[in-house]
Formats: sequence, C-alpha cells, structure tokens
Amino acid sequence: MIIKQIEKSERLKIIDKILDLMYRIYISTNGAYPKLEWIPKEKKPKVSEENSFKKFKFYYEPFLKWRLTKELDEVFIAFENEEIIGIIALNSNVRGKYVPWVPKEYRNRDDVGFIELFAVYPKYQGRGLGSTLFDMAIRDLKRKGKKPLLTTFPDLKAVKFYKKKGGKILSKLDKYVIFEF
Repeated sequence: MIIKQIEKSERLKIIDKILDLMYRIYISTNGAYPKLEWIPKEKKPKVSEENSFKKFKFYYEPFLKWRLTKELDEVFIAFENEEIIGIIALNSNVRGKYVPWVPKEYRNRDDVGFIELFAVYPKYQGRGLGSTLFDMAIRDLKRKGKKPLLTTFPDLKAVKFYKKKGGKILSKLDKYVIFEF
C-alpha cells in the first residue's frame, strides 16, 4: 500500500478512480455514505438499480469536482496496486471559502482546519489504513498550528471511529456534528 498526496493539478486526472471508490463505499453502506443529502430521497441512486453507478455519477461527480478543485487544500490517497482504497483530505485554510458544512463561526478563523472526504473501502477497514490516514491528517493540521476539526453526520458508522480516535463533539448543528481532536 502506498499513500500519495495528490496535487490540485493532478486531482481531476484520477477523478474516475475516486468516483469508483466512493461508489463502492456507497454500495457497501447501502447508500448511507456518501450521504448525497442534497438529493431528494426519491431521486437518490438505489443500490439495487441497474444503472445506479450512472445515476450516482450524475449527482456526485459535479460535487466531487468542486471539492477537488475549489474546496480541498490537500488530498491524500491510499493505493493498493493501481486501485484507490482510501482517501482523506484537509481544508486547512477555511478563511474566505464558502463551505456549507463549515459553521459560520469557523469560516474566518486561521487557527482551525477541517478533516474532509475521509473514506476507506470496507474490504480494507480494520487493517489500520483508516487510522494511518486519520493520524496523518491530525499531525499535518497540528504541525500547521491548526486545531483539527471534522464535520459529519451523527448517524454514520464512522462516529464510533472518531470517538475512538479521541474526538469530542464540540457542537451539534442542524444535521451535523463538529468533532474536535
């Protein structure tokens, strides 16, 4: 397994592989993650649908392109051979960016950074890859003098992982919780 930082100029070149990872996770979580919360429930791709990848890509690809090119400052990807098996990203400079899930009170602060787009293909979970990626992200933000934060949905399976990694719920918002590490 190799972990690489992917520069902004290279991210769209591998977007199909990232989409494939996220779709495999979507299928394995029965549509729980990525949540696709902006899509009406009746329009969300159903795991059992014949064209579910096509529908998933239609909704998720524009969002992912925006994240990879406009929002995320750093993206780290774990590869096994040529396959992407994990991803984590950092939003270490939130000042001046509009990111809907970053609460207003954090948008103009220079002392916080957000862990984003964290996913490990289930076949590789429980082997330490998630911890390796997550610990690397925490160290990177702290090295930059940032308090590591993470916005997530309170009903995701990952919440248990975040608590295990020492995360404390800092605040609860409408549909999100903010963890501090």
